[in-house]
Order: sequence, then structure tokens, then C-alpha cells
Amino acid sequence: MSTTGGQRIFWWILGLTLLAIAASVWMPGTQPPHMPRYLPWEIEPLASGTSRVFGIELGRSPLSVLEQALEQQAEVSLFAAGDGQKSLEAYFDSITLAGIKARMVAVLGVDQTRLQKMFDRGARIATLPSGQRKVTLSDPDLLLARQSPVVAITFLPRSDLEEATLRLRFGDPAEKIAEPNGQVVHWLYPHLGLDIAVGKEGLEVFQYVPPKDFDKLRVPLRKVLQK
Repeated sequence: MSTTGGQRIFWWILGLTLLAIAASVWMPGTQPPHMPRYLPWEIEPLASGTSRVFGIELGRSPLSVLEQALEQQAEVSLFAAGDGQKSLEAYFDSITLAGIKARMVAVLGVDQTRLQKMFDRGARIATLPSGQRKVTLSDPDLLLARQSPVVAITFLPRSDLEEATLRLRFGDPAEKIAEPNGQVVHWLYPHLGLDIAVGKEGLEVFQYVPPKDFDKLRVPLRKVLQK
């Protein structure tokens, strides 16, 4: 075989190979579907006593990182209760993880002194039916909020999850505490920093905190049982 003929065969084979690769890349349906990176049952306890969930480290990662992980911006508001206690919360109205549509509320770690200053600088204040006051933050305080760490997350699925599904994803809870009305039972996972409120007729509510702070969820529930 001549050198010229061999070169022609080489380039012909190379061309077919490149076409095959291109077809496999661009052919519809051959690429894996886009999947969310962060799922509600993917909880990683850390040696520091906190945990990693939804792409952030509770107690350390700022709200801006959670917004990047969920690929959307939250509505941030300051709430003032009747007893004067204030909380800074970020609300995600609609997220979808592994086909689960949900809402999410992230509590931000800001001390009461700074929250009072934010309250005083609020752009607008509205009184809710519950009696709480909802404060719309000023622009500088809104920027500060997005730099503040997320210390707790409430995840609220829009569809009911079967108990069998919860056991499959999270395992059996370490403890169960039923509310006095008997309609809601809390499944507690201290090592994960997770409380799942399982309703007999309603939807589940997932609460995530750093495992080292789990008593902030468990102690109030036990006090209710003692009444």
C-alpha cells in the first residue's frame, strides 16, 4: 500500500470516529438528564458538630451560598413577635429537588441587637394576622442579610410523602414525640440534626439544625408532653 493511500485511510477512519463522537454528544436523549445536586435526605454530619445539607454548612455558610445552590433568590424579611423577639428569615416560594416541589425557609444567624437596628431602619412594616410584624429591610441591610449565616432550615414539600419513603431515605428515627392533638408525630434524628413532623392528614415539615444544637428542637417538644 502506498504512503498516500495509507494516509487517506487514516484520515477517513479519523473522520468517522470524530463524527461518531459528535453524534453521541449531540444526539437527543443521550446526555444524562439534569439532576439536582442537593436532596433533602443528603445530610452530612461534620466533626465540628454542624452538618452540610442543601449545599451549605449550617451555621457557617451565608444565605448567598444557599441561593446559589438553589439557583434562585429568596425573599428576605425580618419578623418581630409580640414579646419583642426578632428573627431574620429567607423564604423560597418554589423549589424542585428530585421531582419534589417544595417551599423553604432559612433562618439567619443575626443577634438581637443587630436585628433591632435593622428593625429601626426598616423600609416598611406590616402587621400580620398572627400579630407578628413583618419588616421589609433597607437595601444595605438586605445586603448584610445575604452575608449572614444560615443557622436553620425548614423544608416544606407540597406533596405528601409516605412513611415508607421517609424510612427508606432517613432510616428509623431515634425517637418519636406526638403532639397533644395526636395529629402530628415528630420523627427525631439527633445525629442528623433533623426533625420531621409527620402529619396524619397534612403534609410533612422538615426542620434542619446543626446536630450540636438539636436540643433547641427536642426540648420544646418534650416540654409540651409534660403539660
